[in-house]
Amino acid sequence: MLVVGPEDEFTKSLASELTADMVFLARRTFPDGELQPRILAGSEQVLRGETVVLALRMKAAACRPNDYLVEVLLTLRNLKREFKVGRLIAVIPYFPYARQDEIFRPGEPLSSKYVADLLYHAGADAVLSVTVHLHRLKRFGDLFDEIPGVNVSGIPALAREVGRFDLSDPLIVGPDEEAIIWAEEFANHVEASDYTSFVKERDRDTGEIKMTVKEFDLTGRDVVVVDDIVSTGGTMAAAIAAARRMGARRVFSAFVHPVLAQGALDRILGAGGDVIVATDTLEWAGSKASVIPELAAEIRRVA
Repeated sequence: MLVVGPEDEFTKSLASELTADMVFLARRTFPDGELQPRILAGSEQVLRGETVVLALRMKAAACRPNDYLVEVLLTLRNLKREFKVGRLIAVIPYFPYARQDEIFRPGEPLSSKYVADLLYHAGADAVLSVTVHLHRLKRFGDLFDEIPGVNVSGIPALAREVGRFDLSDPLIVGPDEEAIIWAEEFANHVEASDYTSFVKERDRDTGEIKMTVKEFDLTGRDVVVVDDIVSTGGTMAAAIAAARRMGARRVFSAFVHPVLAQGALDRILGAGGDVIVATDTLEWAGSKASVIPELAAEIRRVA
């Protein structure tokens, strides 16, 4: 088995966990925006017939899903067509276009399904992603007709990192109703007895987010607000502010995908967040929780 990807800690750690050799990928962008991902193998014989894991990530705070998807597709096709690899496993930690898992209005594309089809036709024999933002489909694998699609949970990585702190009678909170599943899973990992979710209401005219929740006396208790994605940080910040108002001792902001649009970190810290914990599904210097162990375990299973 070989791991193909950029020369960064994520690729190196994945290869180490799999006890696999590495082949690095150089990423180049031309002045007009075209991409040229170049596989730096010494010869085609290095990869020919081998099981290959392609691991590529987007950058936090500057996510460019269109560029990323083209880069992945070109590299998959290159590995299959020119390097003639054997089994090809695509690791896509933050899956692009996942939120469009249903046609909400006539004329919209079923984007998540179409992306899955593109990955298959480019040469992927299996696709692994982390905590995919699918709420209307039961399984990530339902997007794929011919190959396995594996949704690896990023919650264990968050729980390991937060578990390094000496939590005091923690309450685990999902910042909205959809996030209750992450709160429950996280609570199980840290053996917390209490978890709940806030109810989020967004004013359609002003965009203002309001949180409602059963009142708790959080004096002396730590609160961990858990979500899958933080983009603008508005929902997370509102949940943190509510926990602070109820007297929380410390408030942890824990999320899998640090998309982190401009101003997101300031909103979280400004609301009273004490500790921010995110996984390494996107390239961000602040990521301390690694999903590598869970990814490696699933790669071994589908390889």
